[in-house]
Amino acid sequence: MKKTIALIALTSLLLVSCKKEVTAEVAAKNPNEGGINLSNSENTDMIRKMNEYASKFDTESIKKLYVPNAVIHDNMNTMTIDQNMKNLASLQAQGVTITLPKDPLVWEVVNNKPDEKTGITNYVISYYEISLAKAEKKATIIFNMNFAIKDGKIQEEWDTYDTAPLTELLK
Repeated sequence: MKKTIALIALTSLLLVSCKKEVTAEVAAKNPNEGGINLSNSENTDMIRKMNEYASKFDTESIKKLYVPNAVIHDNMNTMTIDQNMKNLASLQAQGVTITLPKDPLVWEVVNNKPDEKTGITNYVISYYEISLAKAEKKATIIFNMNFAIKDGKIQEEWDTYDTAPLTELLK
């Protein structure tokens, strides 16, 4: 529970700190200020597309966006991309439909200094309010997803969301 609260607090801090968009020109003049934020980029487009694929249960298209050994942290449960795709396929098999918002909050943080272990500088943060339905039941879940991206592929993903609405929907 403490880890979940800490992760939510960190995510909230990221949301607040990343509101202002800075241009690459400003970042070049101030190289030690931590990087830039982009509201539109190839990487933000990729994450929007990935969520569209998920809403259509297109697991093959989703897999192509990840490196083969990508790690996904789904509410602190670590899994492979194949395990995550099995979870998505399970929802489809249970008759769940997914509707995405028309204008999700998605932005990219490009750090000036790469991560020492991975060399990653690019992270996309997305905030979606997703509607789920199964027969006459409906649920809305707010997903916060963070992606580490290198060379145009998702290397690692961290997802946080309330599982209660989904659990209730699947009863």
